[in-house]
Amino acid sequence: IDSEATLRRVIDHPELGHAAYGLGYDETLPWLLRDCHLTVTEGIAIMMGALARDPEWLRDVAGFELEDSRGLLTAHAADALVFTRWVLVMTHFERELYADPEADLDTIWWGLVSRFQGLTPPESRKAPDWAAKIHIACAPVYYHTYLYGHLIAAQLRAAIHRQVGGLVGRPEAGAFLRERVFAPGASVRWDHLLEQATGEPLAASFYAAEIAAAYD
Repeated sequence: IDSEATLRRVIDHPELGHAAYGLGYDETLPWLLRDCHLTVTEGIAIMMGALARDPEWLRDVAGFELEDSRGLLTAHAADALVFTRWVLVMTHFERELYADPEADLDTIWWGLVSRFQGLTPPESRKAPDWAAKIHIACAPVYYHTYLYGHLIAAQLRAAIHRQVGGLVGRPEAGAFLRERVFAPGASVRWDHLLEQATGEPLAASFYAAEIAAAYD
């Protein structure tokens, strides 16, 4: 990345997704329905953020000449696999935390880290390491929303590719998102909104297919 301005564009992609969503509500909706579902807005944010590793976006928008775009795809897939396991730690830990706040949370935390991430707990460690994750205190019961976002982003990408050929440089892709995803706001339940937009219920198969394709 050869300039601070380009770096800023890349970093801000996820938040740009949230902002674009907020600008796309149908203004004729009642005010309380001009809002977004957390799972879907995270999906849009994740979709936008992923453009920073999209070879087509990097070439046509950011102006980079890429010698090996394959590495970007495999890195993205590896991150997805690692992140999925991390979300499982967070989700299961919060379930245990709210079920019994007086339980041995330190041991529970490392047990989940070992189970889902395959990491060996440090010997004789007795400390609230789980408390270092800010979401537990400041954005509780939210982390699973990011994994839903990844599933939704993959499903939307697949639908857009089927219908208009891709995201980058295609005004039709913007129209798809504006009309089918942003405009309804909160007037439709999130899972129904996704099904209306893509033609099928939420499925993990699109996320899995993107990961698998990176290693083919």
